[in-house]
Amino acid sequence: MFPAGVSINPINGAMTPSTGHYVKRLGEFRGVYQDGKAFDTILSTQGDVTTYEVREFKEKGSDLFFGTTTMYPGRVGDEYFMTRGHFHERRDRGEVYYTQSGHGMLLLQSRDGKTETVEMKPGVCAFIPPDWAHRSINTGDEPLVFVWVCNPDAGHDYAGILARGMRSLVVCRNNAVAVVPNPNFAD
Repeated sequence: MFPAGVSINPINGAMTPSTGHYVKRLGEFRGVYQDGKAFDTILSTQGDVTTYEVREFKEKGSDLFFGTTTMYPGRVGDEYFMTRGHFHERRDRGEVYYTQSGHGMLLLQSRDGKTETVEMKPGVCAFIPPDWAHRSINTGDEPLVFVWVCNPDAGHDYAGILARGMRSLVVCRNNAVAVVPNPNFAD
């Protein structure tokens, strides 16, 4: 393993070099958003739009890896475009997010149901403690770009969030960002 310098574009999240890249499209989020009719309308009128993309840099055998997430602006009903949200498979692994550009909200939830938020704006580095679910939400009108760093063995556990949702939703209410209880959260 050797040292490396990775160039990160703070406006679009492009990384040079990168070792991986994937794109998430709205159609993959069926059942995640509350307003199914608005979801179907977007798919039928705008197509399967890209909601976010992830790039990474990983060296085999390293105890760290990092990358960028670029989240595009948009809403489904009154909910902003968001990531799926997940816990880490390894319950003792945390993560950090450093916002490069755009505006958003990091929604966090402990396994015992405590909910917290961290505003995502340029210059803010959010600490995600071990064993807290986390979901990123773009609340602005431009791409939200952040750098993330974690341990490669942390893993992703999406099942609990996909099955139960999160206790809170981040929505647009009266042209402002609001955090509200999720009426469909399954206790």
